[in-house]
Order: sequence, then C-alpha cells, then structure tokens
Amino acid sequence: MNKFILSLLFFSAVNSFASSDIPGKLYYNGTILTLDSNGTIGESIYIENGKVVEVGKTSELLKKFDGNSVEKIDLNGKTISPGFIDIHSHFMNALRISDWANVSAPPVGKAETITEVLEILKEHKSKQNLKDGEWIIGYGYDDNYLDRSLTKFDLDKEFPNNPILILHVSNHGGVLNSSALNHFNITKDTATPKGGVISRVPGSTEPEGLLMETAFLEVFAKLPQPSEKELLEKLDSAQQIYAKEGYTTIQEGATHVHELKLLKEGASNNKLYLDVVSLPMITEVPLLVSEYLRNPDDQKVNIEEITEKFGNYNNNLKIGGIKLAVDGSPQGKTASFKEEIKTSGPNGEKHWKGESLLGQESLNKVYKKLVDNNIKVWTHANGDNAIDMIIEAVKFAGGKKGDNRRDIVIHSQIMRPYQLDEYVALGLSPSFFTNHVYFWGDVHTENLGEELASGISPMNSANKKGLTTTNHTDFSITPLNPFMTMWTATNRITKNGKILGEHEQVSNLEALKAITANAAWQLGEENLKGTLEPGKNADLVILNNNPLATPKENILNLKVLETIKNGKTVFKSK
Repeated sequence: MNKFILSLLFFSAVNSFASSDIPGKLYYNGTILTLDSNGTIGESIYIENGKVVEVGKTSELLKKFDGNSVEKIDLNGKTISPGFIDIHSHFMNALRISDWANVSAPPVGKAETITEVLEILKEHKSKQNLKDGEWIIGYGYDDNYLDRSLTKFDLDKEFPNNPILILHVSNHGGVLNSSALNHFNITKDTATPKGGVISRVPGSTEPEGLLMETAFLEVFAKLPQPSEKELLEKLDSAQQIYAKEGYTTIQEGATHVHELKLLKEGASNNKLYLDVVSLPMITEVPLLVSEYLRNPDDQKVNIEEITEKFGNYNNNLKIGGIKLAVDGSPQGKTASFKEEIKTSGPNGEKHWKGESLLGQESLNKVYKKLVDNNIKVWTHANGDNAIDMIIEAVKFAGGKKGDNRRDIVIHSQIMRPYQLDEYVALGLSPSFFTNHVYFWGDVHTENLGEELASGISPMNSANKKGLTTTNHTDFSITPLNPFMTMWTATNRITKNGKILGEHEQVSNLEALKAITANAAWQLGEENLKGTLEPGKNADLVILNNNPLATPKENILNLKVLETIKNGKTVFKSK
C-alpha cells in the first residue's frame, strides 16, 4: 500500500449546523456543569448563534441579557451538562436494528434459552412478514448466558426455507443456518482462515454454524442491504436513538465503503444534524480509493491537499481516521492473550490463547504507512497480547509522547500495568469499555481468573498516570445509555452483583469527563466541544439531576430531558 492508497478523500468544509438565525437563549435557575479546567459550576448559561456566550449567576445573566429577542427558559433546578460524545459505537447499526430480531440476554433482551431464541425469531418473521427465501437477521446472541450454544441444526429445523444470520453479541461473528452457509459457499472443504473461527461438527469438518473474526468479516460485508433510499429515510430515526440519550457527537466506528457513500449522500442532503465521525476500515482502503480519489476531471487528487483537509466536518460528517483491528472479543474468546485462558476456546480448543488477526510485521508496516501519511489511527485491541502488538507497531512507526497524534486504542480491555506506562511514553490514549464489567465480568473471571479480570478497563490506574481516558458503549454491543457507562465506571458491579476491580473505580466527575471533555480531546475537537465555555459549540444536554451530586449507586436513575445541538433542540422528552 503506497501513500496514494492510504491517503483518503477527507472533507474540507466547516460544520454548517450553527447559523446566525438561531436566537439567543438564556437557561437560568439551574446547575450548569461547565467541566472546564477550573471546575466552574454556574446557575445560568446564555447561548447565541449556536455558541456558548457566557455562564454565570442567574441574577447577573437575567439582568445582562434582558431583552425581547432573548428566549428565557427556567430550568427549575435541573442540570445542564456538555452534550455527550459517543467515542466508539456503530452508527450504521442504528439504521438497521429495527429490521433485526433482538435475541439478547436480559436486560437488553429476553432470551435465556435456545428455545426462547427460536421463538423470538419466529415472532420476528411473522411481524416483519418475511417470505420464504428472505433473510432473517438477529442480533445479541450470547452463548455465555444461554442454556447451550446455538447451531445451524437448531435454525434449520425451524427455518428450513430462509437464510439466517444471528449476530454474536461481540459483532465479531455470527451463527448461520445451512441456507446462509450455502449462500456464502462455506462447506466442509472451506479452510479456516488465519485469525478466524469456523466451528465444526465434532469429529468432522462440517461447519456447525458459528463463524468468528476473519472467517466472518467477508460474510458480514456481503450481507444483503436495504436500498440506499430506505437507509437515507432512516437517518433521522437512527440519530434520534442517540439524541434521546443525550449524544450530540456520534461515531460510525467501522465504516465500509458503501456506508461512507450513504453517509456522504445524507450529509450532502442536510440529513445529518448530529456530528457523525466515520472511521473507514483499513480493509476498505482500495475501494475508497477507486470510489473517492478522483476529481471531476478524473485526475488524481493532490495528496498534500487531502492531508491538509483531513478531519474536517462537511455538513456534520467527517472522516476521523482509519480503523485497524488486531484481535477479537474477550467474551467471544477471540481476543489475543499472552497466556492460555482457563476454559476451552470458541470451538472447544485446548490450551487456547486466542489469535491475532494479522502478524506483527504486517501490523508494523500498515501502522507506519498511516503515521507517515499523518492519518490518525484507531486500533481495536482487547487482549494483552494484542495490546503488546500495538505498542510494538507504534514504536516501529516512531510514535512518542508529545507528537500530538492522539492515536486511540479502542477497548484496551485486558491490560498489564506496564502497558499503561508504554501508552504514556508513546502518546497513546485508551478508550475503555467498562460496560464489560457488568455484562461479562463474571464470564471474564471464569475465563481469565479474578486477578486479570479485575483489571479490565483500568480507568483509575490510567487516570493516575496522566492518560486522557474515555468510555464507550460499542453500540449495539451494549445499550447506548450514557449513564450505564458512568455507573459501570464508578461501581464496577457484575451481573452477579460482585464488585470486580474496586481499585479501578473512578469518581462521578471522571466518569462524566470520559464521555464529554476527554472524548472531545480524543477527537481533536476540544476547542469546539466537550466543555461549556464561551466560544464553544452550544452542544448541551438537560438532565433531571446533577450527575456529580448523585450517589454513584443511583447514577442509572439519571434521565435526559432535552438534547441541544449547536443551540437547536434535537430531542425533548414528553
């Protein structure tokens, strides 16, 4: 891959949402959490033309901004926070999820047995009026919380005439029935690719239904898609899924070329009102080149010009970097570990450490190409071995503290203490996933042992070392609820009610900054958003109570009442 292939057509225009026709608004008589470096807390906030103008006392601002042209809103004691920033999720899933069957375990869904999974699928087929031959897609399958594993035989028995894919809760795999396996020509003679899993019927090479990681990537990319028109029509409802949770900036964290095309179409037609940050997958770069790296005269685009324009918004859409993936998921046992896990692998393998998705030499070369082209890198890594591989790749590329690249290691789950020191030295920043503690903390303890499991998403240790940390939901892996990320970060309670890694609990303030100010920093947008300071975007959320004054065990009771993007209300509870 040369510089041309790795230099993408990024956007040049500024965010167009804010405009001079937005009247001034004064929100008063409440609690305003600016989250600035001084910890300023005000009573009122005045915004105008989509920007924050001033935060202060109610008596002073009412007097200062007294005029007929100013709209005054009495907060009646409610709290305003900076708008939440989704630093890692999959926005495209929000466009599709309404057409999929939810086979998740509680509390996300209702499936606790294979029988219940099949009943949910039958109900979904009927409700969606799906005919024989049409695809049935489910999401949230988690064999950790079912009575046994799902196989193609279960699906074949109930759905002999429909191709079916049931997405694993990790989004890194799925279970297919025979019709779907045949559709993708996966047979007993199909070799398992490096870094992939094809479960086999015991004692044979016949596929049993489960595909993971590299064996699944091409399958997922080639799934039948709704039409572009259908997806464009869903952009509003998809953004509302985020807006009702208080998000004003959202991420599409693993973008395929056809998805970027759709997002660009939506942006050009002014269908985006939340900021959307897209991260194209490294595997999509050749397609992105042929699709976008041509000008109207079919001549090559100036590489230097592309680099300069990298990372700017165009009608609320920007490409924020390139996404790499080094391993899989710990709950799916496809993360890459330094030591053997204490249970068998996803296909019953003994002495299982998981596998990386690519070799160290390949990772080094790709990472250096991206660094040499000044492209921000977002790398998915869960296991401690995968994290070691990233550290080695960054060293190979010459990364170091102070270079201001702000490359992100997404998840950074199973970490060793020395790896945090390496992050500091190399200028890496972790985006943690503390929801894992609740959803799979008990599973990780069984697979990894309590000592290693207790250190997953080590946010407190990272903060103490001066790292800028964030937290995410990885939607649709876990719910978008921002208060769940805060609750899991401050309490670290598993499904079974056990505190896992009490030493990694953080304060309410640290948990809130992880989805606001720190997230803005990781995006390189701290001058625009993340705190409520004069001149910054009027991205804010009105809450029923103050998250900094709420006991940490009650954080889940917080509610979003209104979400405001660049001074305009984009969601308001009824």
